[in-house]
Amino acid sequence: MTKFDDIRPYNDDEVAPAIERVLSDAELISAVSKLRFPHLAGYLPWLLQPLIRRVLKKQLKGVNSVKQLQDIIATYLSDMVDERVTEFTVSGLEKLDPNKSYLFISNHRDIAMDPAFVNWVLNENGHDTVRIAIGDNLLTKPYVSDL
Repeated sequence: MTKFDDIRPYNDDEVAPAIERVLSDAELISAVSKLRFPHLAGYLPWLLQPLIRRVLKKQLKGVNSVKQLQDIIATYLSDMVDERVTEFTVSGLEKLDPNKSYLFISNHRDIAMDPAFVNWVLNENGHDTVRIAIGDNLLTKPYVSDL
């Protein structure tokens, strides 16, 4: 065990337990409910939240690797961009060699979505995804750390 184990990316054998923890987190399921069904979430949480948990469990059943999980998340991001984003542009990908590693440094507007979009674009264009380092002051909720 090293002093950075608590902030390193997950290995494939750690994905299934992390998914179980995330799906067991009531706060996350509530947030997904409010995101997907903003008008119903306040009135029918007792119905929506168990259904959302069941659907997510079904979609994530058998996911045992980081790559498998990233591919599933990529479909959600694609749908979100198609449905909610007016314009999304990327430039400079042609300058990245898929066989090399790179260091990207940035400030952020959204601690989760900024790197999610970077990973989505890289994955869709045949590159490995990035490993993300963020301050532990931003990881106060267990499900945020797992995600």
